[in-house]
Amino acid sequence: MLSATWQYSIRALVHLAMARGKGPVLASHIAETEGIPLPFLSKILHQLKVAGIVAATRGQKGGYIMQRDPAKLTLLDVAHLTDHVDFGEQCLLGYKFCDENCNCVLHREWEGIKKEIKHFLETRTIEHLATDSARAELDIDGMLRFRQPPLHPPYEVTAAELV
Repeated sequence: MLSATWQYSIRALVHLAMARGKGPVLASHIAETEGIPLPFLSKILHQLKVAGIVAATRGQKGGYIMQRDPAKLTLLDVAHLTDHVDFGEQCLLGYKFCDENCNCVLHREWEGIKKEIKHFLETRTIEHLATDSARAELDIDGMLRFRQPPLHPPYEVTAAELV
């Protein structure tokens, strides 16, 4: 629904929010860790820098840091920057004029869904995602999985039970 630029921006910002206070992070490290092509990430980080969301430092200990407070940066803020849209204002079927007075066949149903999605994006911050990610771990395929508490206490397994 939102662009790859938005998705990669969110992933990079969460990475930087989790590293906040630990010094600058290299773009190459973010790219490798988050699975983002480095040339694409470089363009995204430049856009985020121009917007004042991240800051860049050069040199041997250079890299990127969060400049804006992640607790005040919503997913919708990033969508405005990356996708240049006011989320949900377009007609789902692409009609130029679609509002309460002149609407398409999906307008009424889409309007409610659109409000829920917009509310979700307005109420989720980068800090919120970074906090959730801090409780997560990378699975073998690189996907972020949330740690689940064990369903029961650990127990010993004997070699005979494994056969």
